[in-house]
Amino acid sequence: MCRCREGRGNDAETPWRRYGWSIVLVLTLALLGCSGDDESDLTGTWTGTIQDSVAGTGTVLFTFSQTGTTVSGTWQFTFQNPVNNSGGNLSGTADDPQIALTLFAAQPQACSFTVAAEFDDDDHFTGTYTGFNCTLLPSGSLDVHRQ
Repeated sequence: MCRCREGRGNDAETPWRRYGWSIVLVLTLALLGCSGDDESDLTGTWTGTIQDSVAGTGTVLFTFSQTGTTVSGTWQFTFQNPVNNSGGNLSGTADDPQIALTLFAAQPQACSFTVAAEFDDDDHFTGTYTGFNCTLLPSGSLDVHRQ
């Protein structure tokens, strides 16, 4: 004996099936909207300490401006012996958590540097640097905080 359901319509039209995809879409969009706040922005003034292979312990001052992942600004290394002080302009990228910078020395005879660093929170990063375009090739580490 066959039991047919006449006049009831399609069983696929239960409320879950009717609205389920809408709920999934709304939850997906909400999660995607939250993920955009994870990018760190370097814009501002940052200071910290550096340990240099040639000049010893010193301080660093960065002033950053950031648009998207593109970074520009200025830098200053200061040491106990002023002969080792240097500064200039910088450019690079910051794509959380990675930071890659090139520090261009203002003085032609001074070293320029490449920096590879990483955010460990929005107001702190650490990394290493290596000199280029100079007689001695200093290298070192830096530990920097937002002011």
